[in-house]
Amino acid sequence: MINYLLNIISFFLILNVAQFGQNFKFIAMSDSRGSNLGVNKKVLSALVENMIKTQPDAKFVLFAGDLVDGSKTNPEQTVSELLHWKEVMSPIYNNPNMVWPKIWVVVGNHEVQHPKDEANFRKIFPDVFLNGPSDEKGISYSFDYEKHHFVFVTSDRWYYGKPNDTTDDKRDWHYIKNLDWLENDLKAARERDVKDIFVVSHEPAFPIGGHLHDALPNLGVNLKLPLDSTRQWYLNQRNEFLRILKTYKVTAYICGHEHLYGRESVDGVYQIVAGSSGAPLYYFNPTFDEPKNPEHEFSYEEAVPYYKTLHYFYGQGENSQASKDFVGKRAFEYVVFDVKKNKVDVTTYGAYPKEKTNDKLGSDITIIDKFSIKK
Repeated sequence: MINYLLNIISFFLILNVAQFGQNFKFIAMSDSRGSNLGVNKKVLSALVENMIKTQPDAKFVLFAGDLVDGSKTNPEQTVSELLHWKEVMSPIYNNPNMVWPKIWVVVGNHEVQHPKDEANFRKIFPDVFLNGPSDEKGISYSFDYEKHHFVFVTSDRWYYGKPNDTTDDKRDWHYIKNLDWLENDLKAARERDVKDIFVVSHEPAFPIGGHLHDALPNLGVNLKLPLDSTRQWYLNQRNEFLRILKTYKVTAYICGHEHLYGRESVDGVYQIVAGSSGAPLYYFNPTFDEPKNPEHEFSYEEAVPYYKTLHYFYGQGENSQASKDFVGKRAFEYVVFDVKKNKVDVTTYGAYPKEKTNDKLGSDITIIDKFSIKK
């Protein structure tokens, strides 16, 4: 507890000094699960090594969930995997140039597969602010850094239902539960006159590949139209989440879940999927014009009802995504945000997979995308 309080005090001292600065960098990553004690150690280690070498001035890393494979039946296995993940990430934790706690995390669906998982996650990652919703302390939280606001909100929970009913107990994924807390948090940040707001969660608002059937819209498998009441409820939750992001002029929504890199702006809000730091790569939403690929999670025909419901651009010559400015790469990656006075420069470093694999490096790590978010 004493070390935790000292870390909190040190962080606030850094914040106060940082108010006089203008530019700073942070890094986003997600989805590093694999076969080495729950982690794709080779890919994740390579990305971390490259990051330490090329980004010496980065202040911290945001990790948007699915750190490990996890277990549906053995919570101690998930604990062991998360501790192993921290070992693999030790070059970041030991980096003297970064500020406490070096890595800010949020849970993904693979960290919440057993009733004990949430409590275990809090114990393994105690160095976060306990200012989230009453039922999400330690897994949803927010803070300011250099007059920039960061919000971590979980999209994947465990549903306890009736405490005395052991059958009313299940995974509760694919939506932001405490939207009122999120809106109040962003409203207060704007009243403090923050310069930027970055929201981080695991699941994308606009699925770009293998998770077209879930993510925050959560339309389910084998979608049939019109929507039933359950599917409409999830879509409404997603839409309300987007309304909040737009109302408070969020600079970027950073997420994972889709094991791909993708970025797009929809109604003025950027969604940036930093989707694989080692997790097996997916394919993008199928388009009308591309040849059929048996490895695609959906055929184009199966995907059309989802495109219709989500108002994606589909058909001949379209990209089957939520925005015509979509850019995506099927690569392992991390994303660097260089926050400046009038813009945020975003640079993605990545490596492509080895031929006929989806979890092995097949190229050097280089810059695979660059763009700017204008303020």
